[in-house]
Amino acid sequence: MNKKLLILLALLWSGALASSYLVRIEGDIDLPLAAYVESSLARAEAAGASGVVFWVDTPGGRIDAAMRISDAILGTSLPTLAVVKNAFSAGALITLSAQQVAMLPGSEIGAALPIRVSPVSKPTAAQRKFISAFKAKFRAVAEARGRPVELAEAMVDPDIEIPDLVAKGEPLTLTAAKAVELGVADFECVSLREALEKAGFDENVVTLEVPTRIKAARLLTSTYVAPLLLALGILGILIEAFTPGFGFPGALGLLLLGLYFAGGLMVGMSGLLEVGLFLAGVGLLLAEAFVIPGFGVAGISGLLALAASIYLTFGDQALMVGSIAIIVLAAGLLLALRYLPRTRVAHALVLNQAIDEQAPPRDRLAALAGAVGVAASDLRPAGVARFGERKVDVVTEGEFIPKGSRIRVIEVEGARVVVRQEED
Repeated sequence: MNKKLLILLALLWSGALASSYLVRIEGDIDLPLAAYVESSLARAEAAGASGVVFWVDTPGGRIDAAMRISDAILGTSLPTLAVVKNAFSAGALITLSAQQVAMLPGSEIGAALPIRVSPVSKPTAAQRKFISAFKAKFRAVAEARGRPVELAEAMVDPDIEIPDLVAKGEPLTLTAAKAVELGVADFECVSLREALEKAGFDENVVTLEVPTRIKAARLLTSTYVAPLLLALGILGILIEAFTPGFGFPGALGLLLLGLYFAGGLMVGMSGLLEVGLFLAGVGLLLAEAFVIPGFGVAGISGLLALAASIYLTFGDQALMVGSIAIIVLAAGLLLALRYLPRTRVAHALVLNQAIDEQAPPRDRLAALAGAVGVAASDLRPAGVARFGERKVDVVTEGEFIPKGSRIRVIEVEGARVVVRQEED
């Protein structure tokens, strides 16, 4: 009895091992998705799967991620099949990397131009260089899988014209029927099961679900969520910088920035270099705002460090992420200045202490050197101080001094009066 049971279990186990493994490539192509595909292929190989099926429904995405997925598919020893619902841009490269390609009803493949080129203007030298590199990858994949090289290149290069198929200035896009007719795809099918049957794959399918970690990373690093986390995180830090102590804006800002980096760290998009550049950039900008007068080397260096951090994290999508973040941050600052004056946080951003007399002439300010007075408003670092009955605009050396503190004038330079908090 036990022997028969063992044989039955062995047969069931061997059947499971021979199953086709299904990997879904859906939504934008990103690095977390690339990590998921790589781990799924490794898992399928380790389990002895009979083949791997890729369900492709994507508008495209990151080129570097698509190349990683393509290399992983080309490098696997298992039979591969791509079942296409839609495969545009980077998705077309992934599809062509499979040994067999099946097209579903109404599906399309192509439009892989990696940059936006106006049909009425010629690509720049830099754009041509980028197109050439991506076209070379399409050519190599087409050659490896025995598919029409010129058609693969035409999906990338708008300068390639094919009579009765694609005009110059447009990347090639093929319908399901046309893709099969021209050899870009192998056959049409109406369902996944029919695709498995026509491709000779085992119809027993094991779906490899996207792990929660990868789902979270995809959400946090998307081109819609990441800029919001970045912009609102920086906004929280800026509000906190103008607020005494440490409160809700700073805590929220740190939380959002932590989430911004968490997604990248989970899948290797970010590392110590990217985090270090970002923190250095923020630090330099704060130093420029509170310590160093004007806007010079520190401010420019801070902006460059932030830009480098975003570029190293998001690659070819860095411009989009950075642009959205700047717009959101600017809107956030305007809203803060518009509505915060009506709340208790008003004092963090707006100096609403009116000066009830004209500022004294410059020659009278020199007499204040060494004088002791009281901060008539919070000094952040600029504000108003009272010396006897006189009110004067003053500035600290960068530190925050709360209203009511005793202060001493340590320097008078023209109309600039520098003060320091007096020890009790």
